Amino acid sequence: ARMDSNITRQVLEAAWGFILERTRANAAAFGDRLPHAAVDGRYDFPEDGGWAGGFWSGILNLAYAKTRDPFYLEHQRSSWPRYLRRLALPDQPADYDLGHFYVPSFVADHLLTGSDRARAVALQAAVLQCRSFHARGGFIQSWPVWTPGDPFAEENPGRVIIDAMYNLPLLYWAHAQTGDESFKTVALTHARTSAQVLVRPDGTTFHTFVFDPASGRPKYGRTHQGHANDSCWARGQAWAIGGFAMAHRFQPEPVLLDAARRCADAFLRHTLPGGVVRWDFALDEDSAEPIDTSASAIAANGLLLLAPHVDPETAAGYRRRAALIAASLFVHHSTRDDPRQQGLIRHGCGHKPAGRNTDASLIYGDYFFVELIARLSGQAVPWW
Repeated sequence: ARMDSNITRQVLEAAWGFILERTRANAAAFGDRLPHAAVDGRYDFPEDGGWAGGFWSGILNLAYAKTRDPFYLEHQRSSWPRYLRRLALPDQPADYDLGHFYVPSFVADHLLTGSDRARAVALQAAVLQCRSFHARGGFIQSWPVWTPGDPFAEENPGRVIIDAMYNLPLLYWAHAQTGDESFKTVALTHARTSAQVLVRPDGTTFHTFVFDPASGRPKYGRTHQGHANDSCWARGQAWAIGGFAMAHRFQPEPVLLDAARRCADAFLRHTLPGGVVRWDFALDEDSAEPIDTSASAIAANGLLLLAPHVDPETAAGYRRRAALIAASLFVHHSTRDDPRQQGLIRHGCGHKPAGRNTDASLIYGDYFFVELIARLSGQAVPWW
């Protein structure tokens, strides 16, 4: 399918109007809280934001970048005490997810405003993220080993997950700010290891991969949120596209660019005619299983991140597919006609195997939808 450029401009203008109006209303309703999922139209608020609260701050920062209206900046900063409490915990574990939490919030604030305070907090988070680095295996260990009741706990000391690729920009930024080579070493070593063990020959990805924690020897691939160990979880595949594209931009290397391209092409092969994907690629096109709009939004941004690094014809194809996904998300899956909804796009699938948020608005899906609209509108998003 093709989209006329005039229709694209109309969609982008309408989408921005919807985003700004809904975000303003949500900011007034949320206060300093950080949302996660909206199953019945109203967002929930995990303690201090869970793993994804930073994406709400990211939406506010994108709105501020678009309008320069201080309303959005003030509301973004109102949640800072929650971020600071998280860093101040005396037993704070090492956490690969700190990029998701502190890049769209504090790194973005610093890049938009020059705030020294935002810079200092983001650098503190980057130092903490490096504590997760497993030197023998060459990866950032992904999940806390002490999680109560976790059936995967025995494997966690040697686990790497595909999501971590999208957290590395915190370390890229920290290296640029400080010149400290340790940030670069951790980030690039992890990216190279991930390309080697997480990306299969057909371009699909394992959700997680397990190493022997003592020797660092690679063992086997596993899933946690996917359908099966040998299937491909759609959102994990989406994280891989932009994650490897940004790694290649930071340090151009054929192995990283090849991983990004193969992951992008595999995602597009499994995209349904309407521009969205099932939550796992093992599910048939005619399956009644849920779609995951958050995966499509993340992947579309990844295509735009990858486009500058490939040949012009391929780049044009990636940009065209990203635009089609954006139009589909806005026209067919947004909540623009229902002001009772707090989310921006419906039909995100949070964690299907656990039965959590399987048809919901997800704050990360909302964020990457806004980022997609921003990128297609020509707005810079310098923190990724």
